[in-house]
Amino acid sequence: MRRAMVTRDVETFVGLGRAVALAAAEEALAPQEARELTAGLVAGILSGCMEFDTYARIHDAMARLLDRAFAQGAAAVPSPAPADAGAPPDEPLGIYLEVVGEAWEQVGPRDEGCEGLKGFAARAFDLGRARFGNGSWFRAPLRVGGAELLRLARAAGLLVVSVVGPMPAPASDGCLADPARTPGAFRVVLGWGDRRTALDAEG
Repeated sequence: MRRAMVTRDVETFVGLGRAVALAAAEEALAPQEARELTAGLVAGILSGCMEFDTYARIHDAMARLLDRAFAQGAAAVPSPAPADAGAPPDEPLGIYLEVVGEAWEQVGPRDEGCEGLKGFAARAFDLGRARFGNGSWFRAPLRVGGAELLRLARAAGLLVVSVVGPMPAPASDGCLADPARTPGAFRVVLGWGDRRTALDAEG
């Protein structure tokens, strides 16, 4: 049985996403690997679980980042990229190490269909421009329009609970957020079991 991280706490995935962004900004992760890990974290936000392999790769990236920090003789690695480029704001490296360490406590055996959700994330969002936190759980430009977005969601096994507003065009800014939050111009509420996630878009 494949091992997966099991949690209902979306903030865990958001924190891991910010750690991935920092590792990518500091070149401890190749761009393609960062996109793959981001897809796994989007799957986690939608489903509440994450494959152990994704967690292990994030842990490895943070270890490389820590090695780099020690080699530079610094206690923290500042992010050289602006926040709107997807990197988190300057924060001590220890904050991200703590998030990754605490996430380990929630790893357990569970068989989940995460591959379809990762594929949905990769097809629906421009993961190279993704951002975690700062007002929403996850934000990135959409690669597809609204009708295709709904088709991809259903194909990945997500339940389309409700759809409100005009269909967005490709390149619209899409974000995943708490359904209790004020909706954007377009909102689709996606379901996975009893879990609900709002996908908002402007344009």
